[in-house]
Amino acid sequence: AGGMQRQDNANLVKLVSLLSETPYLGILGEVNLAELEDDMDPNEWYRALGVPGPKPGSVWVVYEYAGLSTAAQYARPALARLSSMPLQRGIFGNPLPPPSLPQWRDRANYVVKGIFKQALEAVADLHDEGIAHRSIGRTSIILSSVGADKTEASSPTATVVSRLKVKLADFGFSGSFEESTLDPAFCSRARGFGMSIREGEQSAAANAFAMAEDLHALGFVFLGLILTSLAETPTPEFKIPDTDDDTLQRQLGDIFNNDMDEFRDYADAEDVWSSTVKLLDQQNGAGWELLRTLCFARERAAEVGSKEEDYLQMPTARSLLSSPFLN
Repeated sequence: AGGMQRQDNANLVKLVSLLSETPYLGILGEVNLAELEDDMDPNEWYRALGVPGPKPGSVWVVYEYAGLSTAAQYARPALARLSSMPLQRGIFGNPLPPPSLPQWRDRANYVVKGIFKQALEAVADLHDEGIAHRSIGRTSIILSSVGADKTEASSPTATVVSRLKVKLADFGFSGSFEESTLDPAFCSRARGFGMSIREGEQSAAANAFAMAEDLHALGFVFLGLILTSLAETPTPEFKIPDTDDDTLQRQLGDIFNNDMDEFRDYADAEDVWSSTVKLLDQQNGAGWELLRTLCFARERAAEVGSKEEDYLQMPTARSLLSSPFLN
């Protein structure tokens, strides 16, 4: 029994090592908490985690620990996040001055070539395997670190891309491209864009729309992330214009009629986004072109021809990784 347990431990260590390199939040197994109930103090559980203890006999899925920081938490102006960092004290208990905010260009490089590029690579890997995520959002993008301190990746002072490890999570609605048409809501959304996709019918058009929905969602995650995290606010309390996904989609769709150039002019009128607009303008507007391709991926899928080879010409997550904006 001892030898078997040692082998199990060795296998677990190997699995954890392998999962640490993947762009997904890995599952280690499950735990039947009925086996732990005799040793579990509900009050201690609540003190440690702030939530009630598990119900008797419940089974918990065990994930690798990648930290709790997501793109949703990162999507705030850096000055606001810096001001909310816990106070650090010296060896004699004296309060230490807060760290200084890194240069804007270094933080921008971290956001674009770190967070966003790694998130796009994760989606590309997923699509290469014929899997659609179907629920990409700011909370499904985990900002982890290659080090033991997983919070370092989401710090406003983080600028070293090689220390960052982005992982996709929330795969509850994910599935193969072929399974997408089994969802009536998916077919209904496709019809809303003028695509003729029938329930249960497999086609290149259905696969393309499944990929396009992921790209569309990722585009709005990145648009919100870059407008918030790189906003140059005069004070930590300064309120920037609303940048939640619903607001951005309403602005681009209803107000600017899917015209990214008009949205660019709107953003350029806000002082807090001047540097961000200039960044997206570089290399003949490569950043705006990438955002346009992502945010309007569903429209692009609806515009291509009806032949299978037409859909092969559509931008993919893999092809978008060659964008000059990311390199």
